[in-house]
Order: sequence, then structure tokens, then C-alpha cells
Amino acid sequence: MIWAGVLVVVVVLLFVFPQQMGVLLAVIFAGIGITVLIMFIDSYRTEKAEESVSIVVSYVPASCSEDFPLHYKITNGGKKIVNKVEWNITATREGYSNNVVNYIYSGYDEYDTPFSSDKILKPGEFLSVCHMAPSTKTETPPQNLIWKVSNKRIKFQ
Repeated sequence: MIWAGVLVVVVVLLFVFPQQMGVLLAVIFAGIGITVLIMFIDSYRTEKAEESVSIVVSYVPASCSEDFPLHYKITNGGKKIVNKVEWNITATREGYSNNVVNYIYSGYDEYDTPFSSDKILKPGEFLSVCHMAPSTKTETPPQNLIWKVSNKRIKFQ
């Protein structure tokens, strides 16, 4: 309820000192507007920088191994140095949209980022790494699933 008291004081001061309060309110609103604009620009730049880092996943036991069949290629296509990349994966059956990765036994859920790499990537560099495939809730063999990266998070220098 303190906001009601502040509002009453502002309204009274507006009537008692209209010119000074008008200038003060204009400065306050301009400051708020500039702050919001700066936050928007920073968010836009961060989003663009994160979009420039790609992670591609494919199921290729021949390139990796039978125990670690998921191959990830992380590419820094941006202008900033990448310190760390975190991500999760989804797997769907051909023609279906439900994620069939079984998160129940992993201790994670589909919104977590259990995979990560702290390999520092300069602009233009890439990293190839292999991981185990998670268990799935389907009888479809893992090589017949569509694997995708989700919940990508990038930390820059």
C-alpha cells in the first residue's frame, strides 16, 4: 500500500509545483525509457551471439563408437570467444513430434542441460565430441530416430 501513499504525494506535489514536477517526471520517464532500450539492445545482441554458435547432433556409431554413438559438432560462427556450451537433446520418431528420450532414470528433465563442453572456441573454430545415447521410450532403434539439440546455452568471454 506504500505505492498509494507515494502516488498521493506525487499528485499533491504536481499541483503545488507543477513546473518542477513536470520536469522531474519527464526526467524519470526518460531514464526509464533509456534503461528499457539498453536492456532490449543487450538482449538482442546476446541472442544474436548465441544464434551464431551451432550444435549439430547425429547418430553415427561408425564415427564415434558403439558405446558413444552420438556425435556433436559445436561451431563458433560468431565474433566472440565461447567459454562454455551447455545443451540437451531430443529424439523423435519419423513423422511424430513427441520427444522419446527417457528422462526418468537420468535425473534430468527435458528442460535441463546435462551435456556441456568447456572447450574454449575462438571465432571460426569447431569441436567434435561423442557422447552416450540416452535411453528412449520407444522400440524404434536409435539410428532411426531424429536427434536434435535443445536448450542450448552459451557462455562467452
